[in-house]
Amino acid sequence: MTSPFGTARQRTLGALLRRLRKQAGLSGTALAKQLAVSQSHLSRVELGAAAATRELVASWLDVTGASTADRTTVTELSERVAAEFGTWREALAGGLAKVQREYATAGAAATTFMTFVPGLVPGLLQTPEYAYQLMARDNDPDLDIAEAVAARMQRQSILTDRSKQLRFVIAETALLWRMGPAGVMAAQLDRLASLAADPRLDVRVLPFANTGPIWHDHGFTIYADRADGEPDLVNIELLTGPMNVRDPDQVRQYREAYERLAALSVGGGDAVDLILRIKRESYPDS
Repeated sequence: MTSPFGTARQRTLGALLRRLRKQAGLSGTALAKQLAVSQSHLSRVELGAAAATRELVASWLDVTGASTADRTTVTELSERVAAEFGTWREALAGGLAKVQREYATAGAAATTFMTFVPGLVPGLLQTPEYAYQLMARDNDPDLDIAEAVAARMQRQSILTDRSKQLRFVIAETALLWRMGPAGVMAAQLDRLASLAADPRLDVRVLPFANTGPIWHDHGFTIYADRADGEPDLVNIELLTGPMNVRDPDQVRQYREAYERLAALSVGGGDAVDLILRIKRESYPDS
């Protein structure tokens, strides 16, 4: 079983690193001290519950005196984990609600949260009815959709956490694309306008008129400045499964892309006006 944030390959890497530690005759506490990480983080790496950075893997190999063959195997595997693909079949093995709880855990660990969504309203900003329309459409009806919607709504408690910087860029397309009946869409736009007016949040809309020659091919979420000792992470939901990007250079590119998209977008009162105008024009009877 896996989650959108950890795959079988990550667990395989953890097992290899644990074997190297034991072969070197080092306890977890002793190795953690030499690597300048906490023992709990080292344990999570070995269990595959936490990602090992390239720097940590390189130091691990040096301290444990890994053989040339082990160095090659571990290094190649760590490179693959740095840009990890999973499948939704794996991620959903524990149920749809469990996936929502995994996202909540990742969000709780991040201090800075940046989401760009080109075609729909982000999960943290959805109404229950809008979320239900999405989940019922995209998933097997035998899955625990009602429980998953409830879990997604529970995730939204993060919106009131003042210790976090929560930023969203939503393309105008997402406001126009009908994901459900008119009443559901009108209520969702009202909710989005209310959140865009909240000074504690940075909710921006990227208007068609402002679109320039800037990359905007797919949505992504950046979990940055994490309090759990994990490196910054970019999570991308593909058609076939989740992809996690941990390579620092690639994460930096996504952060730069986000900032360019945010600069083109409108926020505050301008975002509220745009959202409500779209609601009036699209759903005049709601």
